[in-house]
Amino acid sequence: MLEHALAYAQHGWGVFPLVGKTPAIPRAHEAGHPCRGECGQHGHGYHDATRDPAQITAWWDRYPSAGIGLPCAPNGLAVVDVDPRNGGHVTLCRIEAEHGPLPATLMQLTGGDGLHLVYAHPGTDLPGKLGPGIDVKANGYIVAAPSLHPSGARYRWSGDGRFTHPLTPWPIFLGARATPPRPVQQMGTARPFDGLVGLVAFVLEAREGERNSRLFWAGCRALELVRAGKVDGDAVHGALLDAAARIGLSDAEASRTLRSAERAPRRAGAVA
Repeated sequence: MLEHALAYAQHGWGVFPLVGKTPAIPRAHEAGHPCRGECGQHGHGYHDATRDPAQITAWWDRYPSAGIGLPCAPNGLAVVDVDPRNGGHVTLCRIEAEHGPLPATLMQLTGGDGLHLVYAHPGTDLPGKLGPGIDVKANGYIVAAPSLHPSGARYRWSGDGRFTHPLTPWPIFLGARATPPRPVQQMGTARPFDGLVGLVAFVLEAREGERNSRLFWAGCRALELVRAGKVDGDAVHGALLDAAARIGLSDAEASRTLRSAERAPRRAGAVA
């Protein structure tokens, strides 16, 4: 695994170690802390990624069987993540029936019957989801070959097995996510919405493994604003669903999390 991690670094891609699909390095801070490595410590998820051979060697000496985490946007990658178990193959057929076949590019088989289509990141905000079973990985990371999948199979690059082929530009027809309308403009006043803006930012900063917990927490706090009559419930729900999509959560998963927040007991004496 060290040899492969160093090969990615030599290719120009930063990497970091994984246990399963989560970062191997323990958190440097409590969950929700905004630091992304400014403190100088390791333990910030994919923000730890590096191309430094000495650091990579030290990490894999410590975690010799660790998988390889490959950040997307920091490495210039935008990944179409197809999960057939959740209907990804049906969605892919629908997209290609409408637009034609997706352009050929670097492709990875996940080991769980999934597929990663790796394109060059266009440098703009991308949609978090293309439909049931297809996520767009741009702000987070993917697991890279030959890491071990929970199924027992290994991730592998398709074709000749090399990952060094030039990347195809992001397909224009897959779109870029439009900037969502600011609910503050709909409300007619900025002050009552200040708290929700912060909660949305809190969700958008989520790393792999903490997306649902951050969304749940934000949902609970946002509901306090709603119950206090300071924000519109539909605007809150839409803003948090949009934030969830941007970090890669499906609409169904995000909706379940927000429903759980609605059912959560109220905090005694909570104020918005």
